[in-house]
Amino acid sequence: MDHKILKSGTLKLAGLKVEQRHSFLEYVFGGCNIDFSVAIDFTLSNGDPRKSNSLHYFDPAKNSSKQINLYGFGGAIPPYNKKPSHCFAMNGNILNPRVNGIEQTIAHYRHSLNNINLYGPTKFSEIINQVNDHVEASPVNYNNQSYHILLIITDGIINDMKETVDQIVRGSSSAMCIIIIGVGDADFSQMEELDGDDEALYSQRFRKYVEADIVQFVPFNKYK
Repeated sequence: MDHKILKSGTLKLAGLKVEQRHSFLEYVFGGCNIDFSVAIDFTLSNGDPRKSNSLHYFDPAKNSSKQINLYGFGGAIPPYNKKPSHCFAMNGNILNPRVNGIEQTIAHYRHSLNNINLYGPTKFSEIINQVNDHVEASPVNYNNQSYHILLIITDGIINDMKETVDQIVRGSSSAMCIIIIGVGDADFSQMEELDGDDEALYSQRFRKYVEADIVQFVPFNKYK
């Protein structure tokens, strides 16, 4: 059988514009400021910090500067020993939760373990709301280029899934991302859901889907 090539017309481009897509590192080298927040789970399910099976147990052989916003959640702060706080500054100043570098981070964390009662339940939304407020207070523009990273360290199940989704969707329109580190062997199915790889998150409060995939979940035991 003969195959004939049929001439169906000519395609003419009226205009063509090629735009370079810059990598994340190019923005950093170009002067983009990286702001970093860390939020640590102080709920009772993490275990007694004095025992070696606790997720808070401190082994100097296993632990290792910049400004870091250091938060905690799920702990009861004196003198309110039976009332949990779901967003507190480990340096005691919620208006300026910054500490200087990793050494101060570890020092404030260890001090908090000795002075804050592990409590519960586990909630993410207030921490993410705090970071959203911080990011939105300084909008990104040509003269103010910044990117915010929120690192959440937790042991598993959360009790405010709907509100957390709302805050993630809110944050997805800003220059920020959220990294969740799951520590221990708990059920991390909710964290996988927040990661949003299988299904985009939808906020009932804001009536919209996430604008960008800003959440990454990492199960610590898989990579330690």
